[in-house]
Parts: sequence; C-alpha cells; structure tokens
Amino acid sequence: MILQEKMWINMIFKRRSFRDYRLQTKLFITYIAITVIPIALLGYLAYSQYISSIERQVGTYIPRLLDQANDNIERQIDEFFQMSDQIYNAPMIIEILRKDAYQTVSAMRQDEFIVDSYLSSTFIHGSQQDILGVFISSNNRLFSSTRTDYLSGFSTKEAVGIYGQNLDLRSQERVLLPNETSLQFQDKRPFILIAKPLIDVENRLSLGTMFIVLDLSFIDRIVRPIDEQEGAEMWLMNKKGYMLYHTSANQVGRKDGEITEYPTLNGSFKTEEMLFGMDVSEQQQWILTHRIPLGQLTAETNFVRTITILLFMAVIIIALIMAALLAWGVAKPLQHLTEQMKRVEKGDFNVVFDRQSKDEVGMLSDRFQTMIREIQGLIREKYQIELKQKEAEIYALQSQINPHFMYNTLETIAMTVEEDDRDTVVDMVTILGRMLRYSLSNKEKFVTIHQELQHIRDYLTIQSYRFEDELAFRIEVQVDGNKEYIPKFILQPLVENALEHAFVPGKQLVVVVLIKRAGAEIHMSVSDNGAGMSKIKLLEIRQLLTLQTDLNRDHHFGILNVNGRLVLHYGEAYTLQVDSEKSTGTTMLIRVPVNQEETGV
Repeated sequence: MILQEKMWINMIFKRRSFRDYRLQTKLFITYIAITVIPIALLGYLAYSQYISSIERQVGTYIPRLLDQANDNIERQIDEFFQMSDQIYNAPMIIEILRKDAYQTVSAMRQDEFIVDSYLSSTFIHGSQQDILGVFISSNNRLFSSTRTDYLSGFSTKEAVGIYGQNLDLRSQERVLLPNETSLQFQDKRPFILIAKPLIDVENRLSLGTMFIVLDLSFIDRIVRPIDEQEGAEMWLMNKKGYMLYHTSANQVGRKDGEITEYPTLNGSFKTEEMLFGMDVSEQQQWILTHRIPLGQLTAETNFVRTITILLFMAVIIIALIMAALLAWGVAKPLQHLTEQMKRVEKGDFNVVFDRQSKDEVGMLSDRFQTMIREIQGLIREKYQIELKQKEAEIYALQSQINPHFMYNTLETIAMTVEEDDRDTVVDMVTILGRMLRYSLSNKEKFVTIHQELQHIRDYLTIQSYRFEDELAFRIEVQVDGNKEYIPKFILQPLVENALEHAFVPGKQLVVVVLIKRAGAEIHMSVSDNGAGMSKIKLLEIRQLLTLQTDLNRDHHFGILNVNGRLVLHYGEAYTLQVDSEKSTGTTMLIRVPVNQEETGV
C-alpha cells in the first residue's frame, strides 16, 4: 500500500515538471493537444472571422455610397438655387420688387397678382414636380404660389410675420428645415425650404428674399437605390439630430436621440445588433445615415460554416502526421543556438552559425550573430570614445594658459608699473593669480556657472586694461549660477575667438555674455559687434562643426574643441551654433541640459 502511494506521488510530481521536459518533447505534446481542440471552437473562430469580413466590406462601401448620395443631394439643391435666377429674366417682376411704397391698396394687390401669376407659371406649373411652393418677401410684401394650401403664415425664426421684415441672409443662400419655420401644408407633407437673397444687379440693393419649398421626393429618388437590403433603414438629419428625411415616413420630423452617442459621423461602426454607415455633407453638414441589422448580413453563411468545419477536420489530421517532423525540425537548431549562447555568456564572441534554413529559427540565429558583431563594435567604439575624450581633455588643458595672453598681460603690467599705477598693478596681479589657480586646478571636469563666469570676467577685465577704451564687455546671468553645472573652460575659447577676430579699427568692440534658461535647457551665448564673417566663411565654420573633423584644427582649434566636448558630454544633439553677418558681428550659442551636476563624465 505504501509502495503504491509513492508511485502515485512520483507520477503527480512528473506531471507537474512538464516545463523541465526537452523542447522536442514539449513540441510534440503541444501539437497533439492542438489536434484535440474542439472542432466547434475552430469552426466558431472561422465563422466569426467570415462575419467580420462581411461587416468590414459593408462598412467600407456603404459610406462611399452615402458620400455619393450626399453629393447628388447637394448638387440637386444647387440646381434649385440656380432656378431662382430665372426671376432676373423678367424685367416687369424686378420693377415690382423695386417698389417700396404704394398710394393705394389696389395697386399693391395688382402687383401681387402679377408676381404670383409669374411664380405659378414659371415654377409651379413647370417641369419641376418637386417644387411645392415659391414665396418672395420684399419690402414688407409677400408674393406666393403653391401647389396646395398652406395652413399657417410664412415665418422664420429670424423674421416673423407674413408682411414682417425680410429674412437677413447676409447675402448668403440658406436651406431651412421645417422646424425652422412655421410654414405647414394642408396635407402635412414633409419639405425643406431654400432661401436666396434677391439683389438688384443695377444698383446692388436688396430686392428681398426668395423661398422655394421642395418636396422630399428628390431625396427619396437619390437614396432609395442604396436601401435595397431587407431590414435596412436610411435617414437624413442635421447636426442636432432632426430627421428631415427617413425611409419610414412617420419618422420624418423626429429627433434621433442617440446622435450624441455615435462614435463617428463619418464612416461606419457597429453596435451589438446594428451596423451603421454615416456621411456628413460638405455644404449643408447634413448627416446621411444607413442602418442594417447584423443578422441580415450573415443570413447566408451557414453553408460556409459547414465547409469550414470540414476543412478544419482535415487540418487536424495533417497536424497529427506532421507533429513529430515539426518538433524535431524546430528543436535541433534551437539546441545548437543554445550551445552558442552559452559560449558567448562565458566571453567567447568567436562563434559562427551555419544557417541551414530560412525560417524563423534561421533568422534568429542570424540576428544573434549580428548582435554579437554589434556588441564587439560597441566595445571598440567605447574605447575610441574614451581615447577621443582624453584627447579633448589634453587639448582643453593646453588651451588653459595661452602663452600670448601671458606675454601681453605681463607686458601690460610692466607698462602700468612704469606709469606708477600701483592700484591697477595690484588688481591685475590678483586677477592673474586667480586665473592661474583656476586654470591649473584639473580636479573638476564640471564647474558651476558662477565659477566659469568669474574666470571669464577676470579674463575680460585684464583684456580691458590692455585695450582700454577699445574694449567693453557685459555679462548677464538669468539663472542660478551656483546650482547649474557646465564643462570647465567651455566659454573661454569663444571669448578668446571674439577678441582675436572681431576688432575693427576705430570702433569699440563690445562683448556680451548672456546666460538664460530656455525650457529644459540652458542657453549660453557670446556675442560681439565686431567684423563678423562672410557667408562663405560662416558656411565653412558650420560645415567643420557638423562634420566634427580635425581639419584646420590650428585655425579653428577653440570652437572645434568646444564643439567636440559638447558632443562627448551631451550627445549629437548639442553642438555649437554660430551665426554671423559681415560688419555686424558674431554670436556663438551653447546649449546644455539643466541641472548637469558634476558626475565625472
């Protein structure tokens, strides 16, 4: 009994250690498990995919048809608007509309009869059966002709009353919906109203407003060919959901209460039971909507579902046969790849893969070998970067003490001693000592902005003693100089460059050092009002900075050194920017991220 319990425990333990099996065994077992997945589930997935395909197709072409229908509706409305221009071909009617006063009521009634008769013969009894009525509101007069009697006075929200003020269209054509006017016909038929201002072409004055009442039959003729499937509905509404047309006449005039919940007004979407297609017209911003139950789209898919089930049964049989072959074919190259990875893990990068296939496993082997080559390249690149950084630091150290600056400073001190100006001599010697102490201190690679600016201020002060009235400088700091860190000696080469190349005989050179914050960066600029550069020279400097070349290092050592150190410390995005104009001056800009504390970079 105890022996049997141990055997059961061992069997349970083995079942739980499936993850420790060899890959080939796992694959074989997995393929076997796949073949016993219920066929009903596979058929359901295929059936669902087929239904989704139908829905996508319908959801694609229905909005296109709606867009074409919207274009046709707007084109038809434009034709109705153009019909109103026929009134300009009747001079007698234009003369009547120009009148603004009558001496007798009979004269006014006679004019009304003439205009009403013209409207009737031209618009009502013509070939256009979609026109229900025509109204002209002019100078507190209303002329009208309709196919059927209307029950209420003609009015709009903007102008009320039959003989009230004219509708202010601001010289624009407009389409009015039934809910925007009190006009109603005796037979309760739905309509839309187009309003167009009448302008006297001779004196450019307003003659009034013309209203044409249109039956919705022209919309029905346009959209009916789209609505061919059983159970489908179509309607035309405005942005507020008011339905001016619907394939079910009893819905016209109602409001679509769900319009605010529609995810889109241009395109298609579906709910649990319905598939919607929608399109917004360009001119009127009317929304043409098509809706069909999802069940109507998939009513003929039962045959496809049966074929799909049979197809999956055949696939399962083939999978059983290929299970062993696939398990062996996948596991073997992966085992070889694992062995090579172990060699790389121990530091041996000299591995070679013999790719025997072009499948995913073979591609994985190639990618792994490419990764190894990239790692080797990054290692070499790291050594090269470190060498370039050391080289830049050597150049920076060499530039800390410029021999010419020392000679000129000592000569200036000697001349000041001869002039017996002891205070100036003491100041210059003190400043020079502070500069030497700052220059010879190589412990820090990063210093605060305050420390760097103190060094620049000392340098420019000594130069001002030398050049006297020929040189002036100004330093502006708009950041906390004791909290922000920058590379040491990053500004001095730019100031030296200004003093070396910017002097113009007879003109005082003004050097301005400005430090300010711009978003997540600190901008440090050195500007002068000196000689500047030609466009060709400026282009040459910018190319040297962009290519980061070592050519012309002797001539442009200072700015190249600054640019190289910026790239090494902050990356390719942070380079020295130079802007200059001949006889106007030069500005050099350095950008660094904020809060760059001394990290030993």
